[in-house]
Amino acid sequence: MLEERKYPRIETPQNTRALAHDNIAQVVDISKSGLSLLFLDNKTDSITGEFLFDVLYNKQEIDIRQIPGEIVWSKEVSFSATPGMVYKKTGVKFGNLSPSQQKSLITLFIVSNTMCD
Repeated sequence: MLEERKYPRIETPQNTRALAHDNIAQVVDISKSGLSLLFLDNKTDSITGEFLFDVLYNKQEIDIRQIPGEIVWSKEVSFSATPGMVYKKTGVKFGNLSPSQQKSLITLFIVSNTMCD
């Protein structure tokens, strides 16, 4: 895949999670403008468009709710042992963030840049 990101991404701690589209996803990495998610989904589902999601990282008590985002790309990355299900990786661009959301995401970005799980 051709790299089209405007800002470099930093890998997040492995136990950083998001709740998006009724799925629990792993937050793989984060940048100034967005993040990527890895989750288990129905093979035939195609997720697109704008949505709200939550991000949780318990070790630092980071709990960011109702983050506006837009899916900019999605691809299947591997098959699951569960029939009809696949792992998908999705790129999400942040929408208009509140000051509180910006502050919490900056905290997550700093934690991701300075810690290892």
